[in-house]
Amino acid sequence: MEEKVIELIKKDIARCEQQTVNEGSYQLYQALMGKYNGLFPGFSDDIPKSGKVSTGGAFNYRPELNAIKEVLELKLITEQSKDPLFEFKNMFSQDIDSLKRVIDIESDVSEEEKKRLYWSVTAKYHPYVPKLGEGLYSYFAEQGFYDEVEGSSLDYNLQQIYNKLCAFKALNYPGLDAVAMSSPNTVVNITNNNENKNTMNVTFDSVRKTIDSMTSLPEEDIEEIKNKISALEEIVNSKESKSKKWSKAKDIIKWVADKGVDVGIALLPLILKIG
Repeated sequence: MEEKVIELIKKDIARCEQQTVNEGSYQLYQALMGKYNGLFPGFSDDIPKSGKVSTGGAFNYRPELNAIKEVLELKLITEQSKDPLFEFKNMFSQDIDSLKRVIDIESDVSEEEKKRLYWSVTAKYHPYVPKLGEGLYSYFAEQGFYDEVEGSSLDYNLQQIYNKLCAFKALNYPGLDAVAMSSPNTVVNITNNNENKNTMNVTFDSVRKTIDSMTSLPEEDIEEIKNKISALEEIVNSKESKSKKWSKAKDIIKWVADKGVDVGIALLPLILKIG
């Protein structure tokens, strides 16, 4: 899923949450259904529909908006379980937004807040963004050290860092795939086409055997994972709608996303069976 789509989904989740009155709920419902049926064919199939009775006021489409919100949240959770850079990208985008806010000429952000943001972004991204410190005031390249700056020099540095982070994001985070794949605590992003085709052939019993063979896991962890597999199997095999299945699987998906690479690789094909 492209990052622009992820950002769009986040904004629309917020729009659903902010729709607290009936007035306008139908218009928002129509707009979102049109948008996401185009992005995700069959999206409307996961949204329950109910008859509306007029009581003289606006129709209440807030239950449908809540259903849309839950489906969109699950799409983000699923994306997170597949993309080892998901959390990094989310943090990166938030920091870009923070930088944009403080460099705004109309901003009333204090000098101290600017300094805290400067220390934060330089510490986070110096190892990953090439030449982050190049051209900045009070940056010592040999030591990789960002000394204290203030006033117009601080404003200049923040503007330059903002520009560099925007460019790095526009280039799709070059070089970070290798970093993410080498980390022991990330869920691996499966990109090989043959592997993707084979995920649907994985059975629940074969995954249980895989988990049993993980000798590095304590016995209680193995039992907990197998319980999650059984719960997931029950969800997948039920006759309920995809929307209800995803809703029931939400906590399991969150749990898998926190378990690390081996468990993530094993259970992700089972999650994808939900459809």
